Amino acid sequence: MKIDVLRRRMDETTRGRFDETWRRTFYPDLPDSMECGSRRPSRLASRHAEELESCGIAQRACGPGRLLNVPFTVVEEKDGGIRQRFILRTYDANELAERSGYEAKVPLKHVSAYLSAVHGESGSTRDFRCGFYGIEIPSDARRFFRYQDDNGSWWELTRLPMGHTCAPELMHTLASVAAGHPEYVREEFAVPRSIVTHVWVDNIRYSGPRADVLKSTTALDELALAATITWKPKDSHTAVDRYEFIGVGWQHDTKTVGLSEKLRCRIEAARSEVSSGSMTAAALESLAGRLLHASAIVGVFAGEFYFALKFFRRLMNTLNRGEKAVDTKVELSGCLKTSLLNWTGRVLGRRRVPIEGKPPCATIFVDASLDGWGGVLVDANTSAMEVVGSRWTPRERKLHINELEALAFERSVKAMPTSYVGGAVTVVVDNTTVQGVARKGACVCSRVLNDAVMSALCF
Repeated sequence: MKIDVLRRRMDETTRGRFDETWRRTFYPDLPDSMECGSRRPSRLASRHAEELESCGIAQRACGPGRLLNVPFTVVEEKDGGIRQRFILRTYDANELAERSGYEAKVPLKHVSAYLSAVHGESGSTRDFRCGFYGIEIPSDARRFFRYQDDNGSWWELTRLPMGHTCAPELMHTLASVAAGHPEYVREEFAVPRSIVTHVWVDNIRYSGPRADVLKSTTALDELALAATITWKPKDSHTAVDRYEFIGVGWQHDTKTVGLSEKLRCRIEAARSEVSSGSMTAAALESLAGRLLHASAIVGVFAGEFYFALKFFRRLMNTLNRGEKAVDTKVELSGCLKTSLLNWTGRVLGRRRVPIEGKPPCATIFVDASLDGWGGVLVDANTSAMEVVGSRWTPRERKLHINELEALAFERSVKAMPTSYVGGAVTVVVDNTTVQGVARKGACVCSRVLNDAVMSALCF
């Protein structure tokens, strides 16, 4: 990928941020005391190291570098079966970035935030073929990406790996610039305002009027030729009505969404494992993520399966603390098995879900304090106002402020006039915890918070 071609299109803010992240990634400020020669890092199987060399991803090095890097491979499920993915965990570089206060700027939103794009006339998708490997490491920076194989030979990467804390931001920024996202590029390089542009690290999707989608996609493909970017043919569609993107099956012609075939098949396979009564910890971890993602797509409130979520949380904690191996067999209790079967059945049973495109008929402003709660409803057409609220009971005053904000959310929504029921209503809440639970559809930290938000969303 020709970085300079894309860099010339960046607006001033994006270019400044990109240059700083690039320097942090490839030219870190090293303290004199940092030296990995005395430590014993993990080693990669020599056959894997040679495969990386044959692909042009790595080359032989003269000796160890100054930074500790841990190479390993993971097994992934793909459409054609399973494959191994190489990851270089750049421990020292990641620690240096954390110490300097670096926080990745990769604005990936909850999947529900993307669904309204189905109201565009058509959509286009593009997926980078090489992903992170499309970014070449400068030759004088490769010494920071060295690792050893099991024969004692030293290697260094020539392409940016997964495992560096800055890698996702670099990739996401370059993809956004290539897509002509208005927030990243100069005005003359931006897509038309009629186009909704979504970028998910190295995946691009346009949605909007068919003619504008086609025009923007053609411009993107022309830029790809100039910047030597290649796409995955299977995941690239141009101005079509139906396609898959971020686990969602989009149907612009019917204005509906559903699970992608890949996500559906994986949940079906996991459901069969649940029926058997035992699963590995790794399989349960994957199932948890897929169920939460699928629930947001088809409108199933994860909060209904509160105790299954509590189980997943406890499982993740034991895995993170190293108390349980990922290949450990976990026996499912009867209650948990029933809950997971119900949950998987719910998400698989909702094949297509319509996405409302109506403008809001009203806005509700919600707030709470330790004394009481209040809500103000403003009609979108007449600006008429309705005010509700009351003091907390002595028992309610003992609750956490986040739980009180959730109760205020629930009571304000349920207090609105019946004439607004069934309409599109915008609710403004200044509590980020409540906002997060509303987006995810569940909360395992507090039953009160979970039930209040779920009750309001289901009303």
